[in-house]
Amino acid sequence: MSDSTRYCIIANPASGIGADDERYELLKGAADILSAKVYGLDTTCAGELALCAREQAENNDVLVVAGGDGTFSLVVNAVDLSATTLAFLPFGTGNALTHALTYRGGISRIAHRIRTGSIHFCDLIDCDSGKKAFMVSLGVDGEVIRLYEEYRSLGYRGLKAHVPAAFNAIFRHYRPTGCNLSMDGEGRRIDRLWSLMVVKQPFFGMGLKAVPRALWDDGKLHVKVLASGFGGIAAGLITGFTIGNLAGEYKKGEKLTVRLDDPLTLQVDGELGWTGDRFSFAVLPRILRLKH
Repeated sequence: MSDSTRYCIIANPASGIGADDERYELLKGAADILSAKVYGLDTTCAGELALCAREQAENNDVLVVAGGDGTFSLVVNAVDLSATTLAFLPFGTGNALTHALTYRGGISRIAHRIRTGSIHFCDLIDCDSGKKAFMVSLGVDGEVIRLYEEYRSLGYRGLKAHVPAAFNAIFRHYRPTGCNLSMDGEGRRIDRLWSLMVVKQPFFGMGLKAVPRALWDDGKLHVKVLASGFGGIAAGLITGFTIGNLAGEYKKGEKLTVRLDDPLTLQVDGELGWTGDRFSFAVLPRILRLKH
């Protein structure tokens, strides 16, 4: 794209852990670098933010999403991806995308990188023939997010919410269930599912490299199955925050179906999705245009 590229920043007013005036100054700095206007700060719900994104997509060349993984996911599902280029400006608390895009430095440096970056064509995941995502999971992850939201409602932020949520989910609340998996027609039985991760990039929140071999643009779903209890979870966390998760069974393919013995809630891009006992996932090749 030329220097005449029209940028627009779509900002989630609920994202971030700093004071409102601090976040506003960071957004203003990024807007100056991109010669962009900031929209969305006056929205009061996800529906209003999605509508704002759709409206601005018609008038700009690149929508720069300022928020967390969930905000980016909301915009991905709100706009016409065949006609819209997106970029990501991290203002959330977990931000798997920050690590997936190898962002370094503060907001101003990232805004400069977006301005001078290239467009990359990335795959996404189709979840149950409806929701588009870049990382989903079933198992203990949904319980972690549920508890994390409870801690956030009590005023905790960052690691003060993430750490106790993960501890209590793993050791107190989550009860594994069995499931049948079918990847491109090949079946597999899991008797005690702790986590089933289906991703298009390696990272989960807080920099956890959950599926190290995942790629954005290879036309495949990348799947990790953890079924070995506390030991496997501990090994996955230790290696995931260092060299990349070595625990669990890894597979890749184009379509995955899951039938659970008991219902679980799907984690979708860092947010709680829907609850069910059957799920289907398929790769959407090169559907996302991402500038970075």
